Amino acid sequence: MIAELRAKNFVLFEEVEIEFSDKMNVITGESGSGKSLFLSILKSLLGEKNGLTYQAEIEARFIVEEGEFVVNLKISPSRTSARINGSMVTLAQLKDKVQKWMDIHDQGISQILRNPQTHTHFVDLFYPPLSEAIKSYKTFFDDYVELSKFLRENELEKIRSQMEEISNEIERIEKFFVTDEEYENMREEFRRMSNIEEILKISKELDYLISGDHGLEFSAEIISQKLKEIQKIDGKSFESFEEILVLVEEFKKEFLKYADSLDFDEERFLELEERIGEMEKLRRRYGPTFEEVGKHFEELKERYKKLDLIDSEIKDAGNRFNSTIKKMEEIASQIKEMREMAAQKLVGAVNANLKDLAMPNASLSFVHEETSFTPIGKDRIEFLGSINPGMPLLPLAKIASGGEMSRFYLAIESALSRALPVSTIVFDEIESGIGQRTADSIANKMKEISQSTQIIVITHMPQIAAVADKHFKIEKYQSLDSTHSIVKEIDGEERKKEIKEMFGNLNELLEK
Repeated sequence: MIAELRAKNFVLFEEVEIEFSDKMNVITGESGSGKSLFLSILKSLLGEKNGLTYQAEIEARFIVEEGEFVVNLKISPSRTSARINGSMVTLAQLKDKVQKWMDIHDQGISQILRNPQTHTHFVDLFYPPLSEAIKSYKTFFDDYVELSKFLRENELEKIRSQMEEISNEIERIEKFFVTDEEYENMREEFRRMSNIEEILKISKELDYLISGDHGLEFSAEIISQKLKEIQKIDGKSFESFEEILVLVEEFKKEFLKYADSLDFDEERFLELEERIGEMEKLRRRYGPTFEEVGKHFEELKERYKKLDLIDSEIKDAGNRFNSTIKKMEEIASQIKEMREMAAQKLVGAVNANLKDLAMPNASLSFVHEETSFTPIGKDRIEFLGSINPGMPLLPLAKIASGGEMSRFYLAIESALSRALPVSTIVFDEIESGIGQRTADSIANKMKEISQSTQIIVITHMPQIAAVADKHFKIEKYQSLDSTHSIVKEIDGEERKKEIKEMFGNLNELLEK
């Protein structure tokens, strides 16, 4: 509950200092006296910006199950600073904290019931065992969300396609990769083998020039015969030519020995040619050095390992995902059954309350639909209502006026009783659009709710003011140079007078 509230320089309020009852508090005042401004002070505690053009301060003390908390606000035209128990917080943090303690229902109250998404929440509040089931379900739902995201971002087919591409690339590099030194040795071997082929070609030509038709041997034989004829005729001997013949023979033996020593392996030559070509491609793609090719090769292997790990994780995640869905289905089915039962009981209690709120012909019902997985289960409740006999059941937004919607809301809150999620509820003119008789019923229901939940009501209805545990009145004072409002607690004769004035001249008319 909110135990104390203080404010300084908040628009017309120079100073506010209030100690609230932990039950029902009512705030009254003439139209234009400052009731809406007072509500703005409370809304500021929820982090709502108010557009003040000068400095103001607000302080509130909350007493809740977790302990006692003091909220301090310093508001200026440029910024608002907030502290909880002396520690600075952002306005978002302030709102997140205070909205767990206090809920403000102003003229937008009907929007709560007009939104079907809130209806399931009311049912869950009504039946506390649902919260434990939802808590158990939520642990699996959180895993479900994470696993869904992981599987969505890591499709197994894509991962395996990438692994196949990388594997092919690794295999290609692994097949042809060598070090820079090995590459140079292979190039030298290839160059030599390329030269051998040329040498063998020349050797064949030389062999032909020596031993072929009309080659060196043939010419030497002809020359030798002619020289012998000259010797026979003239007796001249040419010993130097004999030496030439010996040299030719020795040259032939030496050359043939050299030619025979040449070993050309064509298969090896073709292998070297292919490997050097592929290695050049690798170097152009990943180089310029084979050291850099090697680094890329290692990176590919590391990437493949990671993808292989992800592949395993995906398989595991898929199994866990299927198992999680199965468990969620089981608990969601239990939640659905519990909600069906709880909704029936809540609707029964609400319909009884509607009669107490002068709506004897009104009724509340619900539809129960299955949904996809949500944080609270796999089903949803939507309230339907009827105002008069014979009218079909329709969504509340289509059948209820503002005043009727307020009474539907009060009937639901009364049925929830101690299950309400906050310790303080603020109502701003909830009686708008209803008559005097209905106000009696609303006052009684508010009184009933206030036995377990603190209520602060800003109202024009004397019936509501009459049942409050504490009554505060807002008054506005005007002078030639200033206007200001004050809020003060009233009781005794002063309170009786205020309530009588709220009835207006109704009593005088009845006496006549």
